[in-house]
Amino acid sequence: MLQRINNTLGRMEVLNEIKSWDFGFMESIQEQVTNGRTLSGSQERHLHQIEGRFSDEALAARGTWERSWTDEKEQKFTIAVNYYRITGYYEGIVNRHLDGEGKRIGIPLEKDYNKLVNNKYAQGVIANVISEPKFPVGSTAVFRASAGYQRKNVPVIILKNCDKDNLLYVRSHAKGAKPVQVLMVGSAEPIWTEERYLKRAKKRK
Repeated sequence: MLQRINNTLGRMEVLNEIKSWDFGFMESIQEQVTNGRTLSGSQERHLHQIEGRFSDEALAARGTWERSWTDEKEQKFTIAVNYYRITGYYEGIVNRHLDGEGKRIGIPLEKDYNKLVNNKYAQGVIANVISEPKFPVGSTAVFRASAGYQRKNVPVIILKNCDKDNLLYVRSHAKGAKPVQVLMVGSAEPIWTEERYLKRAKKRK
């Protein structure tokens, strides 16, 4: 039993999985077995599952997945990671793939990628981010009534559209929730809003 645990821990260390829940669990049962205590049925089931995730076959599949990594997958995963960094969901996966400064690191497991990217919420967020901007930089727009009565019909100048450098402003999967930075007429401070709250300014005749 101890040899099985040690072998799996060794593989996890090589693959830099030391921050994962699985690694913490394996360390816990390693200490338990070292001290002469037996594992519960539930612990043995978890051990078997983790061993499977780091078996020769699983590692071969991981290698194939990593070789298939593309710029498109990187873009989608980065958007999803930053979105869930804000919402607080999938904290374990997010923390494994952001460094101390919030920069993306590493290639995720295929199951982690699918969990973060292939759900309706992330898909909506990704669609918002990669969609073509409705308001070109330098153009003018006005706030819709849905933006709130204090901003209704207030004219703005478009300063920035959402890109890879400002993903932290992505807050919603709703249609039209692509972030955009604007400067309201009469204000000195730019703000971030969403395209759904803006409409094109009417041209003066």
